[in-house]
Amino acid sequence: MTTPNLATEGWRLRDSRQFPNTIGTLWERDIDGLPSLGMICEPGHDNGNGAMHGGIVATLCDIGLGCVVGQFRNPDPHAPRVQSATIQLNISFAGAIFQGQLVESRGRIGRATRSLTFASGELVVGEEVVATMQGVFKVVPIRAPA
Repeated sequence: MTTPNLATEGWRLRDSRQFPNTIGTLWERDIDGLPSLGMICEPGHDNGNGAMHGGIVATLCDIGLGCVVGQFRNPDPHAPRVQSATIQLNISFAGAIFQGQLVESRGRIGRATRSLTFASGELVVGEEVVATMQGVFKVVPIRAPA
């Protein structure tokens, strides 16, 4: 199976030392001004049935929507950062992601209040929707590291 050259397709490596990178290499790019995350399904992601484990799919849904919410809540890079936490996440699995395939998040903001942001989107392989997602994110105080 040939792995696509993501850098030539506008993707850049996502630089993070946080939990998301423990599940594999994450890529990012903008689609229509909104952040999108991508990940290639690797052998270690196998659920025992030859497809990506649902826990990894759920993690990608959460992180993908969180990136869209983060950009929405932080339009000015010079302003103090606004942080949000997932308080509800609904996922409907609609297909499988197999080894070597690139799965990509595509999210959008539905509406927002002063403290809540409602987002939705899809995970796709090519143009095939493999999961749909809806999330609610609450603005939370930024805590200093311990």
